[in-house]
This record gives sequence, structure tokens and C-alpha cells, in this order.
Amino acid sequence: MDIEFDTDKDEINRDKHGVSLTFGAEMFRDADHLIVASHRPIDGEDRFKVIGDVNGRLWTAVYVMRGAAFRFISVRKSNDGEKKLYSASG
Repeated sequence: MDIEFDTDKDEINRDKHGVSLTFGAEMFRDADHLIVASHRPIDGEDRFKVIGDVNGRLWTAVYVMRGAAFRFISVRKSNDGEKKLYSASG
């Protein structure tokens, strides 16, 4: 998996959520991971969320595709709505 991220955003994500943006790749290791479109007109690009279980906890990563690379924008613990989506998909 090719991964890209902004180093400044990585530092912000570490401070705010306690994990690096590279941790976003871990959600894809969950065989039951869920990908959800996360389109907002303000973003101006197609964004996606991947929700996956990592060591018994649900995490969500927001990313865009840049060619074949996954460019992670945010990685954090899943919120209640994302947990419900994940549970309903399985």
C-alpha cells in the first residue's frame, strides 16, 4: 500500500488523536473493514472513510486517493455513528 500524508497534519494528528497518519493503513488489515464515501462540497475532492478494528478498538481514517497512493488526512478513534455503521455492515 502506497501511503502519503502531510507532515504538518501528521504532527497535528499525533497531538490531537495520539496516532500518526500512517496508522490509517492498519484499518485495512481488518478483513471486515468498511469504506464509506465522505463527500463534502467544501473539500472539493472525493474523500473516503475506512473504519476498522485494530486490537479490539474501532478506528476511522479519512483519506483521498492520489493515483495509487492513499493520502491520509485524519486518523482517530471511531465515533458512535461510525461504530453503528461498522456493526450494521457485518
